[in-house]
Amino acid sequence: MRLTDYLRLGFAGVKAHKKRAFTVVIIVGLLFSVITAGAFILQGLENVVLGIMLAPTNGEVLVVSSVDTKICGENCDIATEVVEIKKNIERYDGKIIPAKISQTADGMFYKLEEKVFSSETNDAIDMAQVVVPLGTAANLAGMEMPERDAEVAEQLDAIREVRAKTLGKVVENKNGEQYYIADILPDGVYANNLSFMNIGQDGNPLNLILGQMRTGVSQNFITKSAKTEPKADESNTEQSSGLIAMGDIDAEEMGMVLAQFENVKAAYDYYQDKANYCSETDRIFSLCGKDYKYQVVSAVSDPIMTYENLQNAWLVFKIAVAVLTVIALIIAISTYGRLIGKDMKIISLYHAMGANGKQIRLVYLTYLLMLSIMAVGFAVVVGLALAAVLSLVNTTNLVQVFALGFGIETESVWLVGWNNLVLGIAGVMIFAAVIAVLIGNGNFTSKELARKIK
Repeated sequence: MRLTDYLRLGFAGVKAHKKRAFTVVIIVGLLFSVITAGAFILQGLENVVLGIMLAPTNGEVLVVSSVDTKICGENCDIATEVVEIKKNIERYDGKIIPAKISQTADGMFYKLEEKVFSSETNDAIDMAQVVVPLGTAANLAGMEMPERDAEVAEQLDAIREVRAKTLGKVVENKNGEQYYIADILPDGVYANNLSFMNIGQDGNPLNLILGQMRTGVSQNFITKSAKTEPKADESNTEQSSGLIAMGDIDAEEMGMVLAQFENVKAAYDYYQDKANYCSETDRIFSLCGKDYKYQVVSAVSDPIMTYENLQNAWLVFKIAVAVLTVIALIIAISTYGRLIGKDMKIISLYHAMGANGKQIRLVYLTYLLMLSIMAVGFAVVVGLALAAVLSLVNTTNLVQVFALGFGIETESVWLVGWNNLVLGIAGVMIFAAVIAVLIGNGNFTSKELARKIK
């Protein structure tokens, strides 16, 4: 028989057992729709959160590694430790970014000697150009922001106002000094994570995942210094302000090394090195491993810790997926087996038409594969619909909490993303069809057929 014959006969089998066929499609499809919906939502959240965190650096991760002086001790040889940090960065294919630290009255700024951020430097502007979190942008513009205990509406209005008046604009602080805000970095402005509890929504099930999304803290960066630096009044340095440097120091002299990694996975692998890794809990109780020496943190938001939390979330999710998959597999195989067992008359008809056992097995394999594909298709459609509805229903909450957590403005946050776990579901259903045919192999032989008909 040709392929078209197998397809035609397989489709005929679906029609012949319409009621039972669609029952298994719906039952198995609904089980798998829970999996697909979870996969779409979790992947969508990962895409949007890490996308926001990494957008300022074109998808790369800027990391600050520093000597932990509590571990190194009073007689710590900073220069030697810095050399070790740089060697370790290179082992993980990181790129070392030369930087100076400028301590000013407006805070500490990193002066980068290489282009790191996606924002373009405006050479026509003869003043310091900075890339900073929202709080620093407001401070440089001389704007007051509400406290953390203010009403959510007041905080959201302040975020919109600061962005509108500073991003891509020249600002002037209270002392008359001007700066160009090239970009505003994502930063935990009013929320340390993305849980809806930050906006008074305590019972939302999405909080289980959103609460693991750390917004982090972004550092201040000078991407271009002013051509003419204002002179500080050396007789009264306490009155100096703005980017009048109280002293620029090479970051390495302070035991700090900036490095850039190609993606969050590469940065996370470096962070997990035994010399760099110590959980927050272990650090509090001084239980870091014997090889631990260096602190590693993200310089822009917190993609590293968010990625780690996501790996834990995926692990829990995959355990739940494994349980549901086993249940769905048992249902599918047992139902497929019953479908084959009730088809003795049709199988005998195939024999009477001259088909051999191998051909009949292929006919039924085609038939069951069609059911499997229908079940997977049903699961994907229902799962996608569930994820889309959940995202749309929570649009307002998502927009607000992302604004509070990152200091961004957006009209919507779409929590739907593709994950190859869906292909794994398709593989499981194909496996179920193959197993069912193998288990029912005896039903396709003329000897077994004759016994059952008698």
